Amino acid sequence: MLRSHKYTIAAIWSKPSLRTVKRCYSSKHIFAPYDDEKEVNRKKEQLSDDKPWDGEESVKDAVLRMIVDKYRAPLRVEGAARRNLPQPQPYPPHIMQQFAQDKSPGKKQAERERKNKAMKQNRLMNAKDAALDYSLGKKYPTTDEGDSNVSRKEFISINDIGLLCEEKIREAKAKGEFDNLPGSGKPLQEDYFKNNPYLDQTEYLLNRIVQRNGAAPPWVIMQQEVDTELNSFKLQLSSVCKRCIDELKEEGRPVLKTTLVQRFNQAEKSFFEKQVSSLNSRVRSYNVMCPSPVRKQLLELDKELANVMERYVK
Repeated sequence: MLRSHKYTIAAIWSKPSLRTVKRCYSSKHIFAPYDDEKEVNRKKEQLSDDKPWDGEESVKDAVLRMIVDKYRAPLRVEGAARRNLPQPQPYPPHIMQQFAQDKSPGKKQAERERKNKAMKQNRLMNAKDAALDYSLGKKYPTTDEGDSNVSRKEFISINDIGLLCEEKIREAKAKGEFDNLPGSGKPLQEDYFKNNPYLDQTEYLLNRIVQRNGAAPPWVIMQQEVDTELNSFKLQLSSVCKRCIDELKEEGRPVLKTTLVQRFNQAEKSFFEKQVSSLNSRVRSYNVMCPSPVRKQLLELDKELANVMERYVK
């Protein structure tokens, strides 16, 4: 106590004033360190007894936070200038003059008479122009205007157009124009992809337009070309084998696989080897472009020759 309040004892020995003594020995001043220590201990006890944070906010804390946020004073940045409210702009001078100048009744009456006179003059000029156009139209009529007037008189409503269409249809039936229509008596062709819920309508319409115009992706076009070349190669190989069989029969030799292979190797093998290498290069180019499920295998001359011989030699 003496250590913490040296200034109190010093003040008493130096003959202080009555005010200083009262202030030094007041209950608030003497017990201030004790109260601070008590407050610190209370906070320590409170922290040790509190529930540890588990990541969820309790209802009590949430309500307290909302109340504090609602009634919190607005933040002010120190040194920031307050924004001045924009002042209304004055009216243009020519508008202000209309309100400023107070016209006399005579001037107002003269202005109204001037406007009425100008309006009458405009009406008179329009009437003259309309009369001149009418007289010229009567004197020099045009076929376009006559047709347009007739069409405007005839087709004044949707019902009139419907009656005209029905009349044209009846005339066509009487002439027999509906007797030999393509597809009459046959069921309509249904497109199953039209009502597919998993197919976008835009994609469906674009695909149909592309198909009707004969267009296709590049790999599809190349697939058609490769298939054509393969079919022609197989037909040519089949015709060569058939010719070799005919030659063996003419020579009186037995038609066996060994003799047929020998004759083919002597006459046609070099040509077909070059053709197979060319076709394989085309197939490799196609396999690079197309999806994996539709890729083709490379040709083998011996295998293709064996398949053809099985049809002719048993």
